[in-house]
Amino acid sequence: MDPSLLERYDAFAFDLDGVIWLAHQIIPEAPAAIQAVRDAGKPLLFLTNNASYVPAWIVSRLAEGGIKITEDEVLTSAAATRSWIQREGLVGKRAFVLGVKSVVDGVADLLDVVPVERGTKVGVVLVARDVDLTYDRLTAASDAVRDGAVFAASNRDNVMPIPGGFEPGTGSILAAVEAAGSRRAIALGKPELPMMQAAADRLGTTGVLMIGDRCDSDVAGARRIGWDAALVLTGVTRPGDPLDPAPDYVLTTLADLTAPRAPR
Repeated sequence: MDPSLLERYDAFAFDLDGVIWLAHQIIPEAPAAIQAVRDAGKPLLFLTNNASYVPAWIVSRLAEGGIKITEDEVLTSAAATRSWIQREGLVGKRAFVLGVKSVVDGVADLLDVVPVERGTKVGVVLVARDVDLTYDRLTAASDAVRDGAVFAASNRDNVMPIPGGFEPGTGSILAAVEAAGSRRAIALGKPELPMMQAAADRLGTTGVLMIGDRCDSDVAGARRIGWDAALVLTGVTRPGDPLDPAPDYVLTTLADLTAPRAPR
């Protein structure tokens, strides 16, 4: 048998939803897998497209599940969004932000965030997972997009895995705004380079394994910066689903991270 993936790689990037937890439940195999990486003395990074997750909250939630990390080991699409706002010279611009309170609060010191109401002129429309989306909010955002506002989204993940099923993700909200606004948004989270390059700056570009539950964001993001990728079947992707782009490995659970493997 070949060495385990834990032995084969120098550093690890983990998605959160569908890999470490499902809604409020830590996936049973996750704590032992993360501890094994710790015991091996190898760097790790938690890489999530969920812009509503604040790093301090992630640290606290994982600690409750027996997984101890630091905020320096977390990278969210919200962080990638903040960097993009600054890099693109958008600081101070009036903006609609479609998202939960933590998303709005996360950019409120950079953008002049105003209520999403029709007739309001804005220079930026930023879309995240908006659980309070209404027809009026959709109308106002799409009006602004058609009027030429800078148009961006935290990610394109269409669903979020939860125990027993799925909930609509940012990509579902974004699809409605893109259709009504007749424009395509700039995406900032996985698999796009703004987020993946920030991750590579922390872990490097060689000897890194990305472990996620989606091919279109996790595997594709790894490919963007030269990482290998493992797909774990505890989240969005289920056995028998098409795999595009194809991962280097398919794991039933995170327990497979430490198991000896058949030769490739």
